[in-house]
Amino acid sequence: MVMKSAFFVLALVFAFHQVAFSEGGGVAILDIDAVARQLGIEEQVRVELAALQKRLAQDLQKTQAQLQTEMNGVQRAAGENPSEQQLRQIRATSQQLNSEFARLKTQAEQSLAQERVRMINEFRIKLEPIAKDAAAERGLDVVIMKVTPPVFTFSSNVDITEATYKLAVEAGMQVKPAATSTAGSKPEEGAAGEESGGAPAESAGDPE
Repeated sequence: MVMKSAFFVLALVFAFHQVAFSEGGGVAILDIDAVARQLGIEEQVRVELAALQKRLAQDLQKTQAQLQTEMNGVQRAAGENPSEQQLRQIRATSQQLNSEFARLKTQAEQSLAQERVRMINEFRIKLEPIAKDAAAERGLDVVIMKVTPPVFTFSSNVDITEATYKLAVEAGMQVKPAATSTAGSKPEEGAAGEESGGAPAESAGDPE
């Protein structure tokens, strides 16, 4: 699975309870991707999803081997010259085992996608009141994303990215780099083998 450049596409609009302008209020701009990178959240999500994907791929490999063993047993029992009935049984067994593997592969892909969404939502929930406080310090009531939807121009005094980051650090949201993480490593693709269709690469997709 390749992480998208826009890390928090899920957060199209960072809206809070107050969406209308209050007296003296206005709109604050927040680059949530930058905050996630500065806090180490983006790297943490990438590493944890890569580890999960690897575990799921290993489980799929084991399952594939077990299903193949079962298929081999059916073929051996039929012998070198299987009857028409035995051939039908072999085809039915093959179809059943392929369907079972496809179901398990889809389940693994869904698990990976759900975990990605969960981690993103968890970060957003924690950051929401912090960003709201950073905006309130400047008399601003609404917080929107800097990149998505496009913000073509804005005054630097409404950009609360750095202020939000500093408040998030004070709130204990800074993540220390994992000692075991390898720089530049990415989730593996095709780890479940060519016949299986590979590990759940690109399965997470963009949360909607």
